[in-house]
Amino acid sequence: MSDFDIQDKLLGVLREAASAVGNFRYYGAGHPHTLERIGTAGRELAALLEKVPSITLFFVADRLVVNDHPLSAIGPSVEKFVDLLKEKGVERLTFQRGVLARELTDFLAQLAEKGGAPICSTPGIRLGKVEFEDAGGAPGEPATPAEPGGPIKPAEGFVVLGDGEFDRIREIYFRAERRKRLDVRDVDVIVRKFIGVLLTHLNPVRLLITVKSAHEYTFTHAVNVGILTIVQARALGFAGRTLHEIGIASMLHDVGKIFIPAEILSKPGELTPAERAVIETHTIKGGRYLLEQEGLPMVAPLAAFEHHIKFDGSGYPFITSDWKPSLISQMIAIADVFDALRSRRSYGEPKTQEEILKIFSENRGVAFHPLLLDSFLALIKPSL
Repeated sequence: MSDFDIQDKLLGVLREAASAVGNFRYYGAGHPHTLERIGTAGRELAALLEKVPSITLFFVADRLVVNDHPLSAIGPSVEKFVDLLKEKGVERLTFQRGVLARELTDFLAQLAEKGGAPICSTPGIRLGKVEFEDAGGAPGEPATPAEPGGPIKPAEGFVVLGDGEFDRIREIYFRAERRKRLDVRDVDVIVRKFIGVLLTHLNPVRLLITVKSAHEYTFTHAVNVGILTIVQARALGFAGRTLHEIGIASMLHDVGKIFIPAEILSKPGELTPAERAVIETHTIKGGRYLLEQEGLPMVAPLAAFEHHIKFDGSGYPFITSDWKPSLISQMIAIADVFDALRSRRSYGEPKTQEEILKIFSENRGVAFHPLLLDSFLALIKPSL
């Protein structure tokens, strides 16, 4: 079943569910009109879940997203249903295959109650927040799941991506490795979620993902640089489509690394000059690959090419003296180095906070744009 078919059928389910909630309020639970709507919603949902094992919808920056694909037009009845979910504090709703008629009836009845207690999850209907993490957890640790059937609790912390979205980032990079065309919609969905989360005043360092293994570094690093760059860009006044394009560029800045042999990229010891030269080709390879893709903003290949060029013009690839890297590339460069220094790598342990700040201080105006660096540090220092 295509994504379009899934979305279309789910919208039909939600329209029936919205009508059922209205009938609950107007006629009551046992009225034939109410039972008819519940029955229709249940049958349509069961038919949909015969095709897919589960279906999830959530809200990001007032957009409804179904199985990671945003919906542009949902209609007034579904909009009303979405508003009811928001009133109850539900930001994510998952229907599981095998959901019982009783579960759906109880869920709609609780949704119809004005005020009252929070709605509870059940085995077939899982409810929660889009970004949810135990407040005491370390940055990047997974969310502590709610008790099965327990009430929805207010979110006390945030994580940007779940396992599904992280798998999507892996696939984006793996498609590059196979020289296949990027699906720009995949990139758009993830960046839109980044921005939706980061529109709230949050601690950016709390959002960063911890690298769990060496082979995951490229993907987690892409997420973290995206987070840090979007936070800084927004603080500097970028908004709208420009902010979205900056997010795309920052997430794809290291795509050229996928073309570097793994034995060099993850080598535990010091690189030879020849190996270092191979590593340094990733900027050109990444920029060239992104130039070949349709639908990407031009800042994406530019940032892939420029993010290792230093403020004083040194670094790589070699450029002429009159070439000035874009401000966006220079923002990405700062975020790139920060996340690299704080991460455990195949060849070394993470740097301490003091060491990171010392490196930045020594390279202000040399490797890094001084004003951009000051802006970045002002954002992250309260988090360190």
